[in-house]
Amino acid sequence: MKTQQTFLTRYSELEYSVSTLMSQLFSGICGSCTACCCRADICEEATESAFLSLLLEKQGLGREQMDDRYGWLDLHGCTLEYGRPPVCYAYYCDQLLARLPDEEAQFSAKVLGKLIQHIGENALGGWHLVEIMDRSDLAKLNYPELFQRLEEAQAAYSVIEHFMQAGRLTKADYNVLNVITDEEL
Repeated sequence: MKTQQTFLTRYSELEYSVSTLMSQLFSGICGSCTACCCRADICEEATESAFLSLLLEKQGLGREQMDDRYGWLDLHGCTLEYGRPPVCYAYYCDQLLARLPDEEAQFSAKVLGKLIQHIGENALGGWHLVEIMDRSDLAKLNYPELFQRLEEAQAAYSVIEHFMQAGRLTKADYNVLNVITDEEL
């Protein structure tokens, strides 16, 4: 149980960081979008997934706090600090990508959007961590493997965060980011 709690804490801290950085990059567009892919049925995954529902509980949230029509969304975007389905990070509309100054920035943003997905891939058999619906199955997870993927995602996040300040990626940076994605710049 301690391993699960440690993983939840580290995962939620990284997800919060990813969410914050994405908000800095895109909140002006996402908050005013009227054709957004964000829908209440996507938000429901957070309450149905055994893992994501644990993250909601950590925030004192449950299904009863979710709006039936808008899910966790308000005029500024998602109100969850963490516990969002990975698709909420992975999808970029053309308007978001066009806002970025160059291909390197677009590549970095796409990797940023894949960090949460990366952590949970093949967590139990071929299932992603958020696809597990039975809480008892969370005890069957290979936590050393999940921690490894979390560390890979944290390393990539650090590279992206540095890129957002420095404006360039080195060959070593690309090596770290390519662990997350098979997409090349």
